[in-house]
Amino acid sequence: MQNESWHLEDFVDSLVVELDKTRETLAVKALNKPLSYTVRDLSLDLNIFPAYDGDQISFTTAQAGQEGASKVTIQLGTITDQQVRATSKAPVGKDEVKIDTIDVDKETKKKLRKIGVTSADDLKTIERKNVAIDQAGDSGIDYSSLANKIEKSRRARQPPVVKSASLIADAEAQPCLVIKGEKLAVNSKFPPVALIDGLLADVTASSPGELRIRVDDPAGFATATELVMMVDPYAVMRVNLQQGAAP
Repeated sequence: MQNESWHLEDFVDSLVVELDKTRETLAVKALNKPLSYTVRDLSLDLNIFPAYDGDQISFTTAQAGQEGASKVTIQLGTITDQQVRATSKAPVGKDEVKIDTIDVDKETKKKLRKIGVTSADDLKTIERKNVAIDQAGDSGIDYSSLANKIEKSRRARQPPVVKSASLIADAEAQPCLVIKGEKLAVNSKFPPVALIDGLLADVTASSPGELRIRVDDPAGFATATELVMMVDPYAVMRVNLQQGAAP
């Protein structure tokens, strides 16, 4: 059998899975037998050859008779769920943006992992503690560009949706196009921009569920009309409108 290299993370994960299986078996066995045996702690001595490729460390187990190997001792001890929660960072939420999923180069991701940043929420936590991350971390990271890419990725997960469009008269008896939907204007710092057939239109009101756009020539909607809406820097929508047709 070929002696393949392996990573420490994979090796330890495999050991833990096997130990978890043992405990699950004991949980069933305990229903019938009041006394049994289990593994409390595990210690392994390994003779290995480490190799570093500039990014990851891998190991190859020494074969019988091979010399020059390094000795590594791995000890696994028991830990309770309370200890895990007290000493570990909470898992990344399903709606949170992971650094590994955004469009940044491999070297930047590596530098972020070195300072413990694996998600957008980690960056926010550092900022809330008033830490100058560009000074505490690697000066080679463009944090402004990184923040933009994170917001772009987050917006892509929750894109705006148009559900309906209608023409009404507003409070000033002026024709107004009402766009209803979800996650439309969600950035309070960015006023939405609208173009009707290439001409800038006045967005009179905006919210996550609705946009109101002043219309100069409502008769133009008798034929196909293109509406372009930029609701924030990361979301642009194009909708073809015509009276009597669904958007």
